[in-house]
Amino acid sequence: MTNQKNMLKVRQICFIYLALMPATKLAIFPSFLANYAGGQLWLSAIIGFAVDIAVLLLAIWLGKRHGDKTLYEIIKDSGGEWMAKALFIVYALFFLCKSAIPVIEQKAYIEKTLYEVMPRPFISYPLFIVSLYACLKSLKIFGRVADITVGITVVALIAALFLSVPAGDYSNLLPIFQKPAYSVINGAFRSILWHSEGAYMLMFIGKFRKEKHYAKKIILSYAGAAVTVVLFVAVFYAVYGPVSPSQTFALPTVTIFSVNSTNAGRMDFVAIFLLLVSQVFAIILPLYFCTDCLKQAFDLKTPLVPAICVNAVIALFSLFFGSKLQNVLEFSTKYLSYFILAVSIGVTVLLTIFFRGRKYEVQKG
Repeated sequence: MTNQKNMLKVRQICFIYLALMPATKLAIFPSFLANYAGGQLWLSAIIGFAVDIAVLLLAIWLGKRHGDKTLYEIIKDSGGEWMAKALFIVYALFFLCKSAIPVIEQKAYIEKTLYEVMPRPFISYPLFIVSLYACLKSLKIFGRVADITVGITVVALIAALFLSVPAGDYSNLLPIFQKPAYSVINGAFRSILWHSEGAYMLMFIGKFRKEKHYAKKIILSYAGAAVTVVLFVAVFYAVYGPVSPSQTFALPTVTIFSVNSTNAGRMDFVAIFLLLVSQVFAIILPLYFCTDCLKQAFDLKTPLVPAICVNAVIALFSLFFGSKLQNVLEFSTKYLSYFILAVSIGVTVLLTIFFRGRKYEVQKG
């Protein structure tokens, strides 16, 4: 059971989804979807988020059935310690994969957007110092970060939409329903690398103070962030139309045609810089989960060793593959998508089927 001092508040979980979830979906995600689904990319995004919300609901339901137990305790008590250890090693791999793409994506995004001359390859490595520090702390640190970054993310998203919406030609999105429908489903499946945050809720089980209507608050927060991202990808395609897949980094390209940016000198960089703050912590969160899963799986007293190993692996991955983003994306969408899908959806469904538990009443707090 989690120390009461380190427990999150429901508000902070809501802010984590509102502040961090959209931050990693405004760079490559829109152009990637456009490559598979064309003008129906927003439908692919909706399907992905709908599946995520379903996983989120299952995770919340699982937590309700087991009181204040954490996920590790639920699996250990119902299926045995070895099952808990094995599943948490699988989850550690899942979160490691979840962090790998955003790390090199952000590296490429910063190099292409903020630099005219290619910077040194180690320019992004301070990220891992911050990540190592966060991985050694309790989950509460992300609650405090979310309290701060939620305002930053909201302001950045409003600024990005304000600058880009007037530049769009929304006839590019017509007709709304086109054939073949397979492209929409394929786009939703291939983009699962940017989804599957609904599974994060499994790591929050037993680590927050429950209150009345907490499930509704968390789901609405996730849905609000999802709606914003769907709106952004639709605006992106409205601006670029059929050439959208060639515009690799959406945010800096979709706002460039704004009259305000043209007259005042790239005011959209305000939104870009603000979102980079949230992106840093959005990338670190799965690394924290990976560290915590390994700590519990190997029954370690402190997270120091897994934190060093996890961050070292991702740092080396960034070093060797940081300049091969397209190759990594191609490999990930062909092979890694199945693993992400199996863990985020399949394992969650199995947990709710075999570890039902019994319903606990939420106390007023």
